Amino acid sequence: MAESLLAIEDMRAGYGPAVVLDGVSFDLPPQGGLAVLGRNGVGKSTLLLTLMGYTRVRRGRILWRGADITYEPPHRRARAGIGWGNSRLGAHERVTGTCRSYGDVPGYFGESRFSEGHEFRRGKA
Repeated sequence: MAESLLAIEDMRAGYGPAVVLDGVSFDLPPQGGLAVLGRNGVGKSTLLLTLMGYTRVRRGRILWRGADITYEPPHRRARAGIGWGNSRLGAHERVTGTCRSYGDVPGYFGESRFSEGHEFRRGKA
């Protein structure tokens, strides 16, 4: 089985003492897609902010291409291609945001960037 592009395992995260995500898990294969839908206040933005490193993680792991990035700082995650692009596409104007991987786009955040010392250390899966 191919290694996941992005995986979240039993994530519990939030802001200060407030828990917003509790028990969130998913496994996104390479070339896969994931839609995060829900009404206001259910944690869509918090999930994206957690992936980017801006919330307090209390439990769980975030794996990016097999490397544990749970406690990596936001700037290292951004260099690896984890980010948020606000959607403004006609009927999709009300979409909270889009989390995309640009790691496989040549010249954007491709392998050449990782060879310059921006590679995450691989953790035990």
